[in-house]
Parts: sequence; C-alpha cells; structure tokens
Amino acid sequence: MGFDQLNDRERQILKVLIDHYVSTAEPVGSRVLANKFSIGLSPATIRNTMQDLEEMGLIRQPHTSAGRVPTDDGYRTYVDNLIEPQTIPNDLAKRLREELALEHKRAVEDIMAQTAHILASVTSQIGVTLAPRFDKGIISRIELVPVAERRLLVVVGIQTGLARTVLLEVAADADERSIEVTQRTLNERLAGQSVGNLRTTAPQMLKDDNRADPRLVKVFIEAAEDLIESGPGESLHVDGTSNLFSQPEFADHQALGGVLRVIEKRTPIVNLLRNRGAGEGIVVTIGREVKLEGAEGCSLVSSAYKIGQVEGTIGILGPTRMEYAKLLAIIDYTARLLAEQMEK
Repeated sequence: MGFDQLNDRERQILKVLIDHYVSTAEPVGSRVLANKFSIGLSPATIRNTMQDLEEMGLIRQPHTSAGRVPTDDGYRTYVDNLIEPQTIPNDLAKRLREELALEHKRAVEDIMAQTAHILASVTSQIGVTLAPRFDKGIISRIELVPVAERRLLVVVGIQTGLARTVLLEVAADADERSIEVTQRTLNERLAGQSVGNLRTTAPQMLKDDNRADPRLVKVFIEAAEDLIESGPGESLHVDGTSNLFSQPEFADHQALGGVLRVIEKRTPIVNLLRNRGAGEGIVVTIGREVKLEGAEGCSLVSSAYKIGQVEGTIGILGPTRMEYAKLLAIIDYTARLLAEQMEK
C-alpha cells in the first residue's frame, strides 16, 4: 500500500507510534499513545487504527498481549514520508568540524578511521567509512621512499591533496641515485594522468626512457592495481561495534553474533556501501533491504562524499529502531564537511 492511500489519522498514528517505539524500545499500546500524545483520539479509535495499520503490514504485534512495533515497511513509510528534515545542533556541528580538522592528516586511511570513530561516538551506533576509489584521481606527485632492505614505499598524490601508499618489494637493493632518477622520471611522464589509467599508460609513456631503473619501473607498474584501490578489508573502516551491546535488540546473543559476523567478514559491508551509497544524496537501507544474512535487523544510513573526481562512502549502521531524522542530518553534514576538509 502506498503512502497516498493512508488517511490523515493513519499517518498520524503511525508517526507517533514509531517515534515512541524508537525512544523506548517497548511495544506501543493504544492507551500509551492516547495518554502521552495530544492527538485528540480515544484509545478505542487508536486501537482500531492500529489494527488497520497492522493489516497493511506497517506495524505488527510481537506477542499476543503486547502492543505494536513497526515493520520494515512501516519504517520505510516513516523515513520516506513522515519524518521532518533536521539540522544538527551548533555544538555538534562545532565538535564534528574540530574533530575532522585534517590540516595534518592527509593519509586516506587516517581520515577514514577518524571519521568512522567520530560517527560512532556522536551517534552511539556503528560508524562505517569506505575509502575513495582513486581510479579517477589525477596524479600530482609520485614519491619512492626506501623503508627497509628491498622494500620501497610508493606514494601517489592526487590533485585534491589525498595520497595513496603501497609498500613494494624489489628484487634487489636500489641505490639512492637510481631511486631519485626513477622518481623524477615517473613524475615527468605520469603527472597529470589519471590513476586508473596507470596500467595502460605507464608502460607506453615510459617505454622509450633509458634513465629510470627498469626494475623499479616494473614493480611500480605492477602495483598500479593496489594504487587504484586497496583490498576490501583495507578500504573499510568500522568503529563502535561495542555500541551494539547497549541496544536491547541485541540482548539476544544470536542476533548480536549475526551482526558481528557480517562485520568481521568486511566484504559484505563494502559491497553494501558501494551498492547503496553510490551517487548523490543520502540513502537509507532498512532491515531486509540490507540483504545480509545476520544483519536483517539493521539499517544503514549512508552517503557518498566526493572530492574532485574521487568518491567514497560513509555510513551509520545500527538496529532498525534508530533516530532516522537525527542520523540523516548527521550523515549529511559529515559527508559535506568531509568533502570540504579533504579538498583544502
């Protein structure tokens, strides 16, 4: 049933029921709604309306003697049509801005870890962040840094100021002069190219060069895939899993274990963030829409962030019983702030 087919009374009852359930985690009865909300309806009228909403599949009765709780469809109707946009309080905006100040923190991994931590801290949910794909980033600099015997740290900076690093092993020690010349050559030939084209353009653009150390050039080209994107486990940052322990939905160890197993696998969360967080705006994924075995009782509020041509995703994961309006405002503000800070 579409929202248009709900009458004003049904919309009103559904909204206050979900509002109350989100704040209490207790099934909601008609008498509670009549006593706590000034809606001008008798318990009997509210009870009849709740019965109608149950028949529509928007609420359900978990136990015969209990009140009602929202279904996934009820939450979807609530999120899409009944909540009002919020702005975050000034003190929270100030805290986010201070904690996401990135003047001295340009490594992508550090930025993502810090953002996940902040989201978990301010929401008491799980903060998740997905590092941006670098394939569309334009190379501004390349650095080759010896870190140990036969180990070389490759740093590729892009025009937004972000940098990707990868540690490489070389077949034999390269002297300082070879490394310096190779680094200069890579910058001369590849600066201004997109990171995603390295695999195809680097061999062509370096083939007639006889200055760079061919061994170093070879390992650099072979590392192009890692420079574009880290593996799924490395690109995902998760913080705040301990927040689940305070949620009544996860007092059941089986429910808690299911979510923790999903997070431990990491790749399913990465795929969810990519599939649901891509594009413009905020995306709310509710309950069964998550399509992850073990996380059916969870929702994800996510948003893409964009720095130049580079895009990643941030999100908040928690039980379906969450303060959606508040979390939508936090995710929206954080995504815009993150893009702003990373472009400085």
